[in-house]
Order: sequence, then C-alpha cells, then structure tokens
Amino acid sequence: MSKKVCSISESSINELPEDLILTILSFLPTKHVVVTSLLSKKWKSLWTKVPRLEYNAMDHKDYTSFELFMDKSLLSHQSHVLESVSFKNYWVNIGQWIDTVFRHHHCHLRELEIDASGAYTPLPHELFTCKTLVVLKLKGELIRVADLTTVSLPSLKTLHIEHMSALFKYESLQMLLSNCNYLTDLKITVTSFTIYVFEFDVSWCKTLVALKLKGLTDVISISSPSSRFGLPFLNTLHVTRMKSLSNDSFCRLLSHCPLLSDLTLDEKTSHVMVDLDIAMPCLQRLSIYIPKVSTVSCSSLEHYIRNIVTMAPSLRYFSIQVELSYIYSPFYMRVRLEDPSKLEYTSIFQRIVQVEMRICCERSQKLLVDLLHCSTKLVSLKLENVYKLSPIYTWTCVPECLLSSLEALEWRGYTGRDMDRGYMSYLLKHALCLKTVHENLL
Repeated sequence: MSKKVCSISESSINELPEDLILTILSFLPTKHVVVTSLLSKKWKSLWTKVPRLEYNAMDHKDYTSFELFMDKSLLSHQSHVLESVSFKNYWVNIGQWIDTVFRHHHCHLRELEIDASGAYTPLPHELFTCKTLVVLKLKGELIRVADLTTVSLPSLKTLHIEHMSALFKYESLQMLLSNCNYLTDLKITVTSFTIYVFEFDVSWCKTLVALKLKGLTDVISISSPSSRFGLPFLNTLHVTRMKSLSNDSFCRLLSHCPLLSDLTLDEKTSHVMVDLDIAMPCLQRLSIYIPKVSTVSCSSLEHYIRNIVTMAPSLRYFSIQVELSYIYSPFYMRVRLEDPSKLEYTSIFQRIVQVEMRICCERSQKLLVDLLHCSTKLVSLKLENVYKLSPIYTWTCVPECLLSSLEALEWRGYTGRDMDRGYMSYLLKHALCLKTVHENLL
C-alpha cells in the first residue's frame, strides 16, 4: 500500500508544470533542493533552474562541507535564471563565493541577503553597480566594503544594513544612499558601542515608505529650518536608541509625513513627541521601547495616550515594551482602542477593548490589576507568564470589565500549577460574559 501511494504522489508531482515545481523548490533551503536531483532523470538538472538559492551553514555538518557545497552548486547553477541568493549563519570568509555570484549570475540578480554572524566578509565593488538589484540586506559586524568610488543601483528599493559598526565610512554611506533614488524600505541599525557622529538629510528620497533607524546619532536632520521637506509616502517610521536627536528636526519630520500610520520610538523621544503641536491624522499604531517597567503606571498611560489621541485621532494600537536583550521574557503591554464615538468618554481607558501583557515582576502585576479596573469596556484579555503573579487576595474587588464586558481570554504559558489554577478559576467565576478561552501550555 505504501509503495502505491508513493508512486501516485511522485507521478502527481511530475505532472505539475515545471514553473510551478521551480516555485515550490524556491521556498526550500538549497541543500534540500539539490537532493531532488537524485529522484529521476527529469529532476537531475531541474534544481539548476531554481531562481532562488539559500545557503545556511547550519544545514551542514561542518564548514568544509559547507564550502564544497557552495563551490559546486554556484558553478553548476544556470546563471540566466538566478534571481535571489542568501547566505546565513556562517563563520568563514565567503568573499570568493559572493564574487562568484557577481561574475556568473549578475545579469538577473534581484535579491541578495548576507547574514555574516561573526565572519569577516569583504564585499566586491560589483555589488554596488548591479543594475538589476532590488533588495539588498546586509547583517554582520565584520562585513567590509572598501572605499566606494562608484555607486549605481537604479533598481534598488529595499536596503537593510544591520550591525553597521565599520561596514561603511561616512562618505561611502552618503554616496550609497544618495544614489538610490527609488528606495521604499530603508533600515539602518548600529548595535555596537561605536558612536556615529555623522548626520544626513533624509529628504533625499521622496519615495520612502518604511524608514527604520536604530543606534545612530541623528539621521533625521534637515538641511535648514526653512527648507521644504516631506516624505509624502512614508507609512512606517521606527526611531530607537538614537544618541542625539534634534527635537526641531524630529517635529518637522513628523509634521511632513501625511500618510504615517506606524510609529515606533524609545522613551526619551516619545516624551518629546507628547509636547509637539502637530497633527498625524493617519497614525494607527504607536510602539514605545522603555528601559524598565517601573516607569509605567496607569496615570502616566492615561496622560500619554490622551495627548497622543488628540494629535492622532485614528490611533488604534498602543504598545510598550522593555528593550533589554539579556532578559529572557521582557515586559510588554499592548492595548487596542475602540473607534471613538460621537459620545465623549470620561476616561481614555473606556476606549480600551483589548489588553495583551507579559508579566515579569510585581510592578507589571500591579499595572495589570489597575488596567483591569480602569478598562471598563475591555472585551479581550491576553496574558503571558501569569504564574509569576502574587496570590489573588491582592485583588480587593472584582474589576467591572469581568462582570460586564470581557468575552475572550487567552492564556499563554499556562502551567497548571496551583497559582495558575487559582487565577483561572477566579476569572472563569467572575467573567460573566466570557465566550472563548484559549490556554497555551508552557
């Protein structure tokens, strides 16, 4: 029976159009794609037509086999069909294989992704004159590029540069950015302790839709206060861990992004924003990274959200998260706001219909209890790490939302211990309108 089923499945796959088979194979790691050459004569060379190659060192037993595999497969692949190449999780110098990509496959290459881990990786100058390249993603502290003399990337739309400690000199970065006139997605991240003192004007690219900046000094400076400035298509702006940020420049940036709907800031920048007298009519999602949960309280949330809603009446999602990478489960809190009605709410908390929170300490527990008492119209509650809560007796009275509005409860990391069972029993007993309950075991 099993042999019959196997033969039917194989026959069905072979009957598929070749283009469809190649599309399916393009979603697999290249190591697995090459193995299909053993299936039959038809499949022997089929893998060489796959438009996407993905090399991940984690798929190989050692770096010697990884290098040999890259050597054979890159040279065997048909150069005129290759559109996308990805190198990930390697700890050896792969400069020669990147060179091979541009010597043999540059004609139609549209996407290149390099995640260098801790490996030294020199980039060839040919990369920066690739006429067909649309997506370029570089990640790694030891990726290097020599001084650029020529940049011509007329098709580039997505540029991500992460862990940029010494990847580009200031002049090279300026040259790269100023010659990408059709960028829609730009991400620059510095995670080292290197302080970048350079600044540049982001108004050079009017086509930007997403701009994400982290760890730089100030890359949102405007050439002069009187200059005409705007990013008319910008939808997403993430600005975090900036060493220094000009309030005037930041204000002008926000006030000239009419389509901005997704904004992420750190605590320092977010406080500046509250005092700005600007309108953001399309802003729907605001996220703030904070150094510690002790700075958050219901009173500070009400003041902050109320001010933000005044300048951004379309705001629907608001989140706060502790940005500390060494904490396994850092605190986060996300709320969803109901559309404002014609009736004026007495409290901004009456617009909160969903709360999602990860418990990490006593402070976050108190915030949860306070939120439940204040959010009288709450419909959905999602909790994580609830086993870290103190005993139920700290809840002096039943929150009104449990009695009158809560309909959905989701519990992530449910342990089934006495503490968890006690809280679940409490919520099930008092949530009189509850319709759905989901438990995800730890």
